[in-house]
Amino acid sequence: MKKLFDTCKLEGQWKRVDDSIPLCYVSLEDGASIELKMIKANFTESYSFKKNSFIIIKDSIAEFYEEDLSG
Repeated sequence: MKKLFDTCKLEGQWKRVDDSIPLCYVSLEDGASIELKMIKANFTESYSFKKNSFIIIKDSIAEFYEEDLSG
C-alpha cells in the first residue's frame, strides 16, 4: 500500500534498518504506528502495525503491506 503525505510521524518503537535511501524502518513492538498528514487538505490518517513490520518512506510517500496492519 502506498500513501501520500506532507508530514509523517512515527510513534512507538521503530528502528531504522540501515543508512540507505529510501528510509526503511521496522517496528519493534505491536501497536507502533505512523501518522500521515496532508496539510492543505486538512486530513490526517494513522496506521498501527504488528511487530517486525516494515515501512519505506521516500519523497512524501509511505509504503507498507496491508497484512502488517494490526487490528
